[in-house]
Amino acid sequence: MSLAACSADLPDRGNPGAIVLAQRCGGCHRVYAPSSMTIEMWKFQIGRMHALFDQRGIPWLSPDEEQAVMAYITKYAGSQ
Repeated sequence: MSLAACSADLPDRGNPGAIVLAQRCGGCHRVYAPSSMTIEMWKFQIGRMHALFDQRGIPWLSPDEEQAVMAYITKYAGSQ
């Protein structure tokens, strides 16, 4: 999937976290802009997705991918 195909306007598209978000998350559903949720909301949603992956037997993000996504969304998360 190319970053141009993302359904959200991602800041800093070359950031490793943006790439993981576009490729891994965007492989299953629309990609939400980091600013669309606060970091607390993102952590909740990521926890939900992790549990869903476990439930469905889908491999979760690698530690490096998860770290990259968390750093990225922490940097660009919304404030409200």
